[in-house]
Amino acid sequence: MRLDLFLTVSRLVKRRSAAKALIEGGGVRLGGEAAKAGRQVRVGDEMELHAGRRQLRLRVLDIPERRVSKEAARKLYEVLEEKFPEEALEIEDQGEPIDFLGGR
Repeated sequence: MRLDLFLTVSRLVKRRSAAKALIEGGGVRLGGEAAKAGRQVRVGDEMELHAGRRQLRLRVLDIPERRVSKEAARKLYEVLEEKFPEEALEIEDQGEPIDFLGGR
C-alpha cells in the first residue's frame, strides 16, 4: 500500500492530500529515510511522523485491503514513541496515548 494511502486509512492523517503534503514537506520518514508518497509500506516498517513540534514513531502491524473502522485503524500500527511540546504535556497527558492529529 502507498504511504500516503496508509496514513489516511490508518487515520493518522485525515485526508490523503494532507498526507501527501506532510510527506513532501519532509514530515515522514520510513525506515530512517525521507519517504515519498508512492513508497510501498510493508508490515514491520518503522515510521516517524513530525507535524509541528509533535513527533510520533510507530511500527506498521498490518496493511488493510480496504478502508477500516476507527477501532480497526488503531490496530494497524504500534506506537513506539510519542513526543509532545512541554506545555502540551501539562494539559494533554492523562496517562493514555493521544491521537497524533487530535480532535478527530
